[in-house]
Amino acid sequence: MARRLYTFNVQLSTALYGPLHMFEIALRNVTDRKMTADHGVDWLDDRQQMTAYGQSQVQKARDTLTRQNKIGTHSQLVAELNFGFWVGLYSRQSQHLWQGLRPIFQAPGIQRRALHGQLDELRSLRNRIAHYEPIIHLPLAQLYGNLTSITGWLSPSAAAWTQATSTWAAVYPGVPILVPVPDGQGLQLDAQAVQALPAV
Repeated sequence: MARRLYTFNVQLSTALYGPLHMFEIALRNVTDRKMTADHGVDWLDDRQQMTAYGQSQVQKARDTLTRQNKIGTHSQLVAELNFGFWVGLYSRQSQHLWQGLRPIFQAPGIQRRALHGQLDELRSLRNRIAHYEPIIHLPLAQLYGNLTSITGWLSPSAAAWTQATSTWAAVYPGVPILVPVPDGQGLQLDAQAVQALPAV
């Protein structure tokens, strides 16, 4: 059973890679376009806009590009900055940016705090997958729903790509994989989820 669960975790992670990839690119590019329009092409170096964390990440990205003998153009910096930097632009510490960034999300009633929570959960999911950690205990249906919703709010074309290429529906069983045991102490495999496990 352990081998089947391990294999299933890999399959789920693989199915999430493409949608997470498109989500991160959409968030990065759309955010950068709006910040550039509002604050100019040098916004990454604007200390009035950047938190201490943001400034440190920009410098880290610039140092990496220097070691790679790259010029360090704006587009190179944007591509080099990690996902945590982009999520951080929606944190409480960067709430002064929210009024300008709010219009890039094509969804009514969206609130910064709730959005940042969802973005941070997706950042954590992305990092777990990147570091080959277990994800089967997570609320994957909810996370995937947030992932596709936010991608759609940012870019309908990115959402269309995800819908056309995603293998998630073919891999995920449609029910939580791990559910609480009757006494509430711990988790157990859902009976329906067991049927979705690969036979290895």
